[in-house]
Amino acid sequence: MTRPRRAAAVVLLVALAALLAPSALAHEAAPAGVSRIELSLGARDLVLTITTPPAGGGRMPVVVLAREDAPPGEVTVAAARPGGAGTPVAVPVGPAGRPHDAVLTADGPGPWEVVVADGAAVARVPVDVPAPAPTPGWVWAVRVAAVVGVVALVAALALRHRPRVALALGVVAVVGVTVAVTAASTAPATTAAPAPTPTPAPAAGGHAGHAGMADMPAMPAAAPMSVPTAMAPGSVVVAARTATPATAATPVDLVLDLTDSSGGTVVDDLAIHDDALIHLAVIGPDGQVTHVHPVRTAPGRYVVRLVPPVAGRYGVFAEMERAGDGGHQVARTAFAVAGAPATAAPAPGPGARQVGDLQADVAVSGAVAGRPARVAAAFSRAGAPVTDLQSWLGMAGHLLVLGPGLAGTPDPVDPASAFGHVHDMRPAGPAGTYGPEVAFDVTFPQPGRYALWAQVQRDWRVVTVPVTVDVAPETPAP
Repeated sequence: MTRPRRAAAVVLLVALAALLAPSALAHEAAPAGVSRIELSLGARDLVLTITTPPAGGGRMPVVVLAREDAPPGEVTVAAARPGGAGTPVAVPVGPAGRPHDAVLTADGPGPWEVVVADGAAVARVPVDVPAPAPTPGWVWAVRVAAVVGVVALVAALALRHRPRVALALGVVAVVGVTVAVTAASTAPATTAAPAPTPTPAPAAGGHAGHAGMADMPAMPAAAPMSVPTAMAPGSVVVAARTATPATAATPVDLVLDLTDSSGGTVVDDLAIHDDALIHLAVIGPDGQVTHVHPVRTAPGRYVVRLVPPVAGRYGVFAEMERAGDGGHQVARTAFAVAGAPATAAPAPGPGARQVGDLQADVAVSGAVAGRPARVAAAFSRAGAPVTDLQSWLGMAGHLLVLGPGLAGTPDPVDPASAFGHVHDMRPAGPAGTYGPEVAFDVTFPQPGRYALWAQVQRDWRVVTVPVTVDVAPETPAP
């Protein structure tokens, strides 16, 4: 190869590199997001792991895992536009803890739903597929300049028997390559969005609270935490009804309709937080609590199947997080089960008690109104510490708290009974499990009797430990 041809080949390679490099940079994308969501679908408690398609659409893998005593059989999952049906894919459920996967397709950007159905109940999980980002101007500059340079170089080689024309085309090729290389070298280092500011992780044994129970100053009885005296604009109002008349020990679907207090519009902007769209605590007159995760069936409508054990009125506490600036909210309502209202003795206080095949030893320290207190539960089985507690909803444990009502005792349908939800967010051990102890930091806002329920997960089952705590009034400093 002669020297002129060799030099031309080098220039051609440089031009091709300048042409191809920006294309690769322009198609770089951040890893697709992964969301976990708990669904109480009919008689089944399911965990879905959804991998959002890349920008513009594509494959959407979904993993389905059953918890508790899921009935055998199948569910179907499908990707559909809002309100649509999609193409269902059958996925087996069970045994508990065994994942099964399906690959769905969302063929374009915008709002989608993952539709999960068991033949009777249907859940619609909202998913947003991002649109492709527009190509930056510098990428277009690189591409156009590189193409001009390559075309001019090829033409110059073809017309080398006409030296003047070839020289002019060579100058154009050099200018094109120079512009392409300059645009590429001065381009931003990355087009990805800046990483969010990290939130410092809590220290081992650290805790976070919902509904104002964690590390809050004392509040007077006239201003209960869960029910503000004046509804602020933008807060969620939840109306509850049963699909059929509710009777004790019989399954019934509880229907929740969400509206905005500022205008009565349907609320359909809930974000997944702590692996659920809504965390629902249902507390009965017998002191039993059910912590479930209703499924979205339509915009602003959620449904969950319950089996109320006794007659009477049930308090309903819905925790949710609205997208954008809506923030974390707790709304409360109630529903009735026909029959003579049941009553129950309070749960035992701190100390040891048997819960299923586990022994739970509960200790409470510093139970004084307005001061930080600690509630800890240590688990053992057959005399040996239990160290295989599983993460549930992303945490080692949960503590539900119901404060005293106007009568001085916890009452789930009394607005004066403050409700709280606190987490144990310590990191998992080397085996990815927790135990034998979970602990929670709580500030009880006022003196009186509180009902607490500590919850952990083991063998894909939720273990609930009820405990009664009497909180002393704060003693003024001498």
